[in-house]
Amino acid sequence: MKSQIYKWLALVTMLVSLVFVVTNATAKKPVKPPPDSDTTKAELIVFTEDLNGWQIVEDCCPNAGPFPEYTMTLNFAVSDFPTGTTYDGYLFINNYGAGRDREYKVQFWNDDIAIEIIGGEIDNNKKTKILTVTFTDALCFDMDTKAPIAIVSFVLVRTPN
Repeated sequence: MKSQIYKWLALVTMLVSLVFVVTNATAKKPVKPPPDSDTTKAELIVFTEDLNGWQIVEDCCPNAGPFPEYTMTLNFAVSDFPTGTTYDGYLFINNYGAGRDREYKVQFWNDDIAIEIIGGEIDNNKKTKILTVTFTDALCFDMDTKAPIAIVSFVLVRTPN
């Protein structure tokens, strides 16, 4: 009698083990892109008005970089440079803050200038995946000294490419 109980117990144990093996084998595992695939994310980033630029960039803008190269015309005076100067530099744009206090941060810099603007009214259209941020009378700061440079108004548009 005991040997028959042990046989049933062994059979049940094997069936349970088999269920675990099959479940694990068929479970969804994360899919990694092939190593030779293009994993960059390109998008069109456009500035109009006081900040002016139009460029397709890749992998913009996680907090730790990379910071893509960008060409921008600033329609306000910065340091010794007159209004309307065009600069080659680097761009960082991303959400700033959280919840209802969420704003947007724009940073642009090169060897001569470093500006930062925080604020804007964010319109993130999830259906079209187009982000529009409208800055109206926003304070532009020097990133290094935190000194105010100008009051600026501009529109930033991020469009998937």
